[in-house]
Amino acid sequence: MAESLLPDAFEDLVPYVDWAVEPERARTAKKVSVPMDETHAFYDAMMSRIDEVLDYLADHYGGEMPAPARRLYLMSLSLVEVATLVELYKRPGSVDACDPLRFVRRD
Repeated sequence: MAESLLPDAFEDLVPYVDWAVEPERARTAKKVSVPMDETHAFYDAMMSRIDEVLDYLADHYGGEMPAPARRLYLMSLSLVEVATLVELYKRPGSVDACDPLRFVRRD
């Protein structure tokens, strides 16, 4: 039997599992490349379950996460990436600002 994409309690979020992206730069690239209506649909779906998502992740954080839990965690990080976009800017590109993909992490 194949492993579930997300924990059973979150099967309704499976249509958005392509937001389970890492690393951060890949999440930024996704955020700026996805049409705003799709971003908004992801945001709405995740926000409608955010309390349950955070409670679930609190029980699984610290140590190895099963793959379905890890995907849900990555989706929550993508939610953080798009929240300001949806709540304030209402568009994927910014006006009079640097392209977010220009920022490169240097360690």
